[in-house]
Amino acid sequence: MTAFFDNGSGVLRPLDSDLILHLLQDGNDSEVEGIDDDDELPLQRPCNPAVIDVPSPQFPIPPPAQPQRRNVVQNKAKARRRLWRQEAFSQKEHGYPQRVQPGVIREPLEYFSDYFNDDFFESTAFCTNNYFMRHNGRILNTNAIELKKLVGIHFIMGCIPYPRLFMYWREGLRLDIVANVMARDRFKTLRSALHVVDSDTAPTGNTNTLWKVQPILDRVKKTCDRLERQPGYFSIDEQMIPFSGVCPRGLRQVIKTKPRPQGLKVFVATTHDGLMIDFEVYRGANTSMGDRSLGVGASIILHLSKSIPRGSCIYFDRYFSSIPLLEKLSTIGLHGTATLMMNRIPERKNIDFKPDRRMKRGESQQFVCDDVVVVKWMDNKSVLVASNCTSADDTTFVQRWDKNISAFTDVTAPKIIANYNRYMGGVDILDQSMEYYRTFMKTRKWTLKVILHFFDLALCNAWRLYKLECAAAAIPNSKVMDLLEFRMQVADGLTNTPNRRRRISESDENAVENVAQNNNTRFKRTNQPSQAKNSFKA
Repeated sequence: MTAFFDNGSGVLRPLDSDLILHLLQDGNDSEVEGIDDDDELPLQRPCNPAVIDVPSPQFPIPPPAQPQRRNVVQNKAKARRRLWRQEAFSQKEHGYPQRVQPGVIREPLEYFSDYFNDDFFESTAFCTNNYFMRHNGRILNTNAIELKKLVGIHFIMGCIPYPRLFMYWREGLRLDIVANVMARDRFKTLRSALHVVDSDTAPTGNTNTLWKVQPILDRVKKTCDRLERQPGYFSIDEQMIPFSGVCPRGLRQVIKTKPRPQGLKVFVATTHDGLMIDFEVYRGANTSMGDRSLGVGASIILHLSKSIPRGSCIYFDRYFSSIPLLEKLSTIGLHGTATLMMNRIPERKNIDFKPDRRMKRGESQQFVCDDVVVVKWMDNKSVLVASNCTSADDTTFVQRWDKNISAFTDVTAPKIIANYNRYMGGVDILDQSMEYYRTFMKTRKWTLKVILHFFDLALCNAWRLYKLECAAAAIPNSKVMDLLEFRMQVADGLTNTPNRRRRISESDENAVENVAQNNNTRFKRTNQPSQAKNSFKA
């Protein structure tokens, strides 16, 4: 039976409901209080006959240990208390100059070569040959020129898609700009053996799950770092590399709101018109994001903002945003605007927004705390936006469909909403450009998916830079190549690279012709059926 030792009477009492309530009301009584180590109090029998005796334990009771004092670290810094007021906000002016200086307009292949030059293809050919030798025991004997043709063929296939790969070489559907450059079996062999690292196992102590594709990531990032940067409008968002197969743990993610919901996630920083300046592939807990004291989303913004000039304005969505993040951006000289979730506002009980049912379409409210403003705007449903540079003091009009009159009407919108809708879509513009002519093929190798994705990404970024330089040079739009023409020009330059072979003499030509005639029955075209399959009995 459970008992309680009463210090006052020195007896053990059984615990019942009344005694428990009495002990809970008086929390100062302690079982070790008032007991001296030198004096032992004898147990006394209770005078109250209603109290039942409890037999004393047969083992000796050790003296109570003296409580040790814990080393408690106290935080002397008081948490900041924010006071939100419904008042006007001092906005920051954004008078950004022209970002790209006029220069010489180059050929499309030269823009693409900024990302992947001859040294990259030479290194990739070396790694591909070694990989094929280790796994097949045969010599692949590829080179940089052949790998350029492989990449060029992928670009052509993105522009002229067929449902199945072999159709590019099939009789009746044959595409000469592909089939005349490389045989089908050679294309499949090179693509399956394509590697950018000369190793099958990760280095000792390596924690980077992307080590198999790290060289191509470094190439693209290094070229992006060389792009000209001036203060302006930038956006940060997520991008997906479509893949549904097996990959290292932590790489494959699912974002249901994306057109390609499953694959590898990439955090991308772009200008408002879609030129990528930095990126970071998400690797789970091993993602290098630096300081995470403000949360994972805030650490991504702070990490990518290192590539953005001071004085610029960054736009991002509610996945990353928080009030402490906007305050941190102010301290490092950056402006930020983002959608926000209500539960990420400190002291949100002090913000008295109207309920949605009491707000009319186009109505807005704002609350200010120091250099941060939070705006609620009512459209079809309420939208919550926070910023450290723009507020709802200035308004504009946006077109919205009114089902009551079956026509578009002007709806009042704060300036912060208009700017967000105008400058937030940089990453979406880049994704849209890639989806037009994406090199999309089924494969079980996540490394091949990543490599092809960054080839397409580099090509779209090269075209975006070409357009900006054409605009800076005041070239008419009618003379500027669109993405399809630019992509085909790059593919043509890669596939028509002359082979570096020695000059063949007349004796060698005769020998080649004799070998071809002697082996005519052995070496046939890929899709030519054999005579045995076509023969039948009359």
